[in-house]
Amino acid sequence: MLQELQLAAQRWQQLPPTRRGIVIIALPVCCLLGTVGVLMWFSASIASYERWVHHTQRVKIEGRELLNLLINAKTGVQGYQLTRQPGFLGPYHSAVAELPLTLENLENLIRDNPTQLAHFQQLKSLVTNVLDILAKHVTLQLNPFSEDATQRYYVAQQLEQAEQAMDRAHAAIDAFLMEEERLLLERQQRSETLRRMNSFVIVVAVVVGLGSSGLAIYWFQQLHQELDRRGRRLEAACDRLARFTANASHELRAPIAAILSHAQVGLLLAQEAPEQCQLRLEKIATLAKFMGQLVNDLLFLARYEGASSPNFTTSFELVTLLEQIAQEWQETCTANHAFHLELASISAVVRGDRDLIKQAILNLLHNAHRYTPAGGTITLRLEVAERFAVIEVRDTGMGISATALPHIFDYFYRDERVRQRGIHGSGLGLAIVRQIVDLHRGRVAVASQEDQGSTFSISLPLASN
Repeated sequence: MLQELQLAAQRWQQLPPTRRGIVIIALPVCCLLGTVGVLMWFSASIASYERWVHHTQRVKIEGRELLNLLINAKTGVQGYQLTRQPGFLGPYHSAVAELPLTLENLENLIRDNPTQLAHFQQLKSLVTNVLDILAKHVTLQLNPFSEDATQRYYVAQQLEQAEQAMDRAHAAIDAFLMEEERLLLERQQRSETLRRMNSFVIVVAVVVGLGSSGLAIYWFQQLHQELDRRGRRLEAACDRLARFTANASHELRAPIAAILSHAQVGLLLAQEAPEQCQLRLEKIATLAKFMGQLVNDLLFLARYEGASSPNFTTSFELVTLLEQIAQEWQETCTANHAFHLELASISAVVRGDRDLIKQAILNLLHNAHRYTPAGGTITLRLEVAERFAVIEVRDTGMGISATALPHIFDYFYRDERVRQRGIHGSGLGLAIVRQIVDLHRGRVAVASQEDQGSTFSISLPLASN
């Protein structure tokens, strides 16, 4: 058990901070929502059973009212038989008038209970039979010949039938009310059970809520401490990187400048020197220029690494910039490649640093020139799509392998095929492009197929957005 807990703790620590944060927030929220849902269900169930209890009580009241009306009707008839005073028939007539409404109310109340509805139909038949017998009995008593012996016999017989029918109706009503009493007790017990369960759930919810809140606070503190440690480590690493870059550039610039100066002087004075010396001096100059460019690239990356996007206030026309770049690039490209410029027919004004955007485009053009064999085609294209100006640099060069595509914007990354072909480069050009585009809140993308060429696109938001 202890090993399982330790394993779970390790897995928890291995989760990304974002997921752990989601779990920490979700834990008390889920407990709260679950508790609210359960309490709402219990409340609805208790309310439902309370309605059933009230409904059953109404059925019992109507059943007792039915029994009382029958007793009143019978008592009224008996009183009239003994006294011959019409006033004693008042309860009988009132009962006869009220019984249909009472039966209707009772029937409406028990429509949801098929068993009780069947009992009610039998009860209704018995009540109707009692009323019929009592009505005949009253009719015989009101007959002027009721003092005749034969009439007295019929009256006595009707009274006996009324007594028997009344007993059956009374028994049926008692059975009906006993069933309703059973239902009432059962529903009251269920309601009470739900109330106890509801109280128990509230107690459990409070305990679980406090526990989950405490656990969430504990996890949050752990996550905060871990993020704080990571932040300090990253800050220290960034400081070390910045210091290294600054120191490296400072230490390298002086000797590089000296190498370049001596190499250029050597080239000027080496007209009478041996050819081998001339080649070595040219190599020194080339390497010095490369190292100088590498240092400049490193300084650029260090300057803008982690920087937030500034709010550029100046805007410029991309069409004009691309025309200028194309004019400068024609001399470099036309010797070995065909160069095409395709510009949008509408204005494309963007906000940003014109020199940085130009550097990004030139980096893409240099890459296209470097990786496109002689006789290939390089196309610089500008179009406006929705709210973005899209700059494309398309070539018919060697292309990029599928395995290399996800990494081409990483620092110092170079495809293995490029290394094998002996094509020189620092691996920082595309990283600089991405950093410049990110500073301008744009997007950079690439589509490429091996031996067919590549298309790099830079999407910049228009100044009108």
